[in-house]
Amino acid sequence: MLIAEFHLSTPVLRDALAAAPEVTADLERTVEGETSRLEFFARGDDLTRFEDALADDGSVEDVRVLGEGPDFRFYRATLAPETTRRTVYHVFEDTGARPVSASGDHTGWNVRVQFPDREALAAYRDSCRERDVSFTLHALYERADPRAEADEYGLAGDQGAV
Repeated sequence: MLIAEFHLSTPVLRDALAAAPEVTADLERTVEGETSRLEFFARGDDLTRFEDALADDGSVEDVRVLGEGPDFRFYRATLAPETTRRTVYHVFEDTGARPVSASGDHTGWNVRVQFPDREALAAYRDSCRERDVSFTLHALYERADPRAEADEYGLAGDQGAV
């Protein structure tokens, strides 16, 4: 299995993150269906400015605050139809890839995805290009199946030592 770390420039939350460059958005989950929804944490010093800009960000609709703390807010938002057409999330399902993490800021999104093979990664990259989404690969490495060396308790190597 391959782990790829890459940077994307997508329209998702672009305007809101640009308006509050000290804020980061950490994607918690994406729900695909008739519409695509995001659930994400926003963290940073100026969450008020981010939230004001979020109300005018054309990439999302129906934004709701689900929770908040002193230094974060947790949101659910529906992607606007034009933004949905430009996302490449469906490629994960088509290729068997699994998103691991995604963090966005005013420069774009840093994403980590587990791909079953290089062909799946190439399909994802090609889908980005077709949708005019920049894709910059930062790291690619193979990960051995962690269960292969695990003992009967699921511990590998020194983890089982007391």
